[in-house]
Amino acid sequence: MLRSMTGFGRAEATQHGLHVTAEILSLNNRFLEITCRLPRQLTSYEWHIREFVRQHLSRGTVTVTLTLQWLRPPPRSFSLSLAQTYHQMLQQLVHATGIKDEPRLEHLLRFPELFETEAPTETEKLLWSLTQRALRGALQQLHQSRRSEGRNLASDIRRRLRTLEQLVTVIAQRGTERIPEAQQRLRERVDQLVQNLPDPQRLYQEFALLADRLDVSEECTRLTSHLHYMRRLLREREPVGRRMTFILQEMQREANTIGAKANDVQISQWVVQLKEELERLREQAQNIE
Repeated sequence: MLRSMTGFGRAEATQHGLHVTAEILSLNNRFLEITCRLPRQLTSYEWHIREFVRQHLSRGTVTVTLTLQWLRPPPRSFSLSLAQTYHQMLQQLVHATGIKDEPRLEHLLRFPELFETEAPTETEKLLWSLTQRALRGALQQLHQSRRSEGRNLASDIRRRLRTLEQLVTVIAQRGTERIPEAQQRLRERVDQLVQNLPDPQRLYQEFALLADRLDVSEECTRLTSHLHYMRRLLREREPVGRRMTFILQEMQREANTIGAKANDVQISQWVVQLKEELERLREQAQNIE
């Protein structure tokens, strides 16, 4: 089942007056890039949060936002020694700059680190437990969002694969029909130039070379094989975005080869349509995990 790289998940967890909210936003990326926006109380857990998310996602630009709320006021402590140090620093700054002012209480109140929330070991364990619970819920919602978008992508890709298959079929058929036509035109031109051919065997060799240059059956066969492989990828449960992108590059090369060989207006027009569909598929594949 395809999964899109675009999605959003949100979940909350509450216990003993602590409320944690987790939001995870995922966008397209060739690799996995995780950005964390954390409250100060969770900054020491950033590595663990990254690893937690990395276990569930393989590609995408992922932004993890965690917010912490105390439903009832937590116990706080006041650092007198730190306040005295800041007061002395402010006095030195006033003296050094020549500002006619004195440090006041309102100045010290601007330093939030003077008023620390007490965080005993039990509170830290509870905070990490709630964080993990919220992250699991947000990741679950994110996966649901990705799978829903993936179903839409799979439906569109199947439709485009059918279009590509039809184009490859008519190109292969037209490619077979035009070889005798091209040989007949060559024979008529030669007849106009030479009434008695000095070397008929040479003419037959030219016919064979012409047929080889115009033959697109191998390219069409490889394209058909790639189309079958693309359909198999749509049924896999593992991430297939990178493999799908690689196969589409191979299909684009086959289309370019057909276009280079095509000395036919109708085939050239079909090749243009083929490339357009492949480009749309490439854009879709860039959004697949």
